[in-house]
Amino acid sequence: MRHLVYLPSRFVSRWLVLLQLIYLAGTGGAAAATFTNLVAQGDVFEKQGNVAAALAVYTNAEPCAASCADLCLLTRLYCDLMHDAATPALQKTLAERALACALRAEKAGPKSATAHLCVAVSYAKNFPYVDTGTKVTWSKAIKTECETAIALDPRQDVGYYLLGRWYFGTANMNFLIKGLVEIVYGGLPKASNADAIRNFKQAIALAPARIIHHCELARVYEATGEKRLAIAELETCARLKPVDRDDADAQQDAAKRLVALR
Repeated sequence: MRHLVYLPSRFVSRWLVLLQLIYLAGTGGAAAATFTNLVAQGDVFEKQGNVAAALAVYTNAEPCAASCADLCLLTRLYCDLMHDAATPALQKTLAERALACALRAEKAGPKSATAHLCVAVSYAKNFPYVDTGTKVTWSKAIKTECETAIALDPRQDVGYYLLGRWYFGTANMNFLIKGLVEIVYGGLPKASNADAIRNFKQAIALAPARIIHHCELARVYEATGEKRLAIAELETCARLKPVDRDDADAQQDAAKRLVALR
């Protein structure tokens, strides 16, 4: 699964989160201050394209993460680094670190919708590196985590986005693979393209400026032969301004698909 983000749109600015952490550091003691400083230092390395250095700094920040919010932030930072990781081995390491932080965040804040979405995204990020049985188990967990997040906070546009991707991927799974999953692993919950469309539309209703939502809705329309609707969504992608790397990647993908459809 590509183009995955997990913080709600209103929290998407990393620097907004950092400002909040800096404020909290004034009352949170040395550990909070150290965490804030390390995250800021890692961000500098990331902007320089030095993924290894950023990873080392974020690793040092993990023991200082004092809250669910800290751990959710680290999860996002590890996932962001995956965009620039030069090797599959480094991507795997980052995905594993993201999942470890996400699971800690969920344990620290079981009522945090963001923590549940962090876990869902991190499971998906690790898919290329695990066996089929684990993928099936985690696929079911992704659906559950997203539904839990939405139950905790119905404003979670990313929760609906992830559910849309889950329904689309499951509904269009290769027939032979689907049969194998059914026989060996007991199958996956039922899914349809209509389910995917419904969830992507809900994500758009909550966050109409997010390119990823429109891009993936267009993908379902393409798969179901709704060319006119797909083109309309891809044209919307071209008009919007990316808010993060995931949006930027989705916008580039949408531009290529729009050329192919016209």
